[in-house]
Amino acid sequence: MQQKQDIKGFTILELLVVITIVAIVSAVGYPNFMEWSEDRKVRKASEQIASMLTNINTQLQRGNFQYVQFQIIPNGTSSTTIKTKGIYQDTYSAKINSKGGIQCSKDNSYWDETVQETVIDTPVHTDQQGSVCFSKDGTKFLQTGSLENQYGFFVNGEKVKDYALVCSESNAKQNGGKCDLKTLGKKNGLTKPAYLVLWSRFGTVTKYKRGKSDWTIR
Repeated sequence: MQQKQDIKGFTILELLVVITIVAIVSAVGYPNFMEWSEDRKVRKASEQIASMLTNINTQLQRGNFQYVQFQIIPNGTSSTTIKTKGIYQDTYSAKINSKGGIQCSKDNSYWDETVQETVIDTPVHTDQQGSVCFSKDGTKFLQTGSLENQYGFFVNGEKVKDYALVCSESNAKQNGGKCDLKTLGKKNGLTKPAYLVLWSRFGTVTKYKRGKSDWTIR
């Protein structure tokens, strides 16, 4: 014997109500999700920069290399190539005693080894190649290209000039293809998310995040 089944479906009105609710929730949540996603992307890039700086200076202090370099090569507004390199004791001694002395050369052939190379999918504060080089005692701390004589600005009341800055691709497009610190506080200028990596001549690395009015240490 076939039993009666009391089966009800959704009415068109009920479906329209559900679709409307989903659309409203999505519209409210989407901007927040995009903001979170963009911040995560920029934060990850700053962590990669800080990690590579720390790693190459750790190898320097351990004696694996006698001289090391951190290099930034912008690839437009969508990505940036980051490299670290080093030279060994014999090569360092030969260069110190040569006519040209030690240099922070961008030429790969100048270095014994490329230690790390990666591409971060965010723009930086410059559209030109730049390098910073470290020696164990800090006496051969040199910068070349876009990392030499950088624009100085204040972080929590202290002026800084040795840094790398990453921001969102959309923000860089509004500022000539780079994260322009000179536009801080201006209309359509540098905005969050923006992360700052500072270094000292001895390879000490400090990370900051752009807040509402200043930079907060991370």
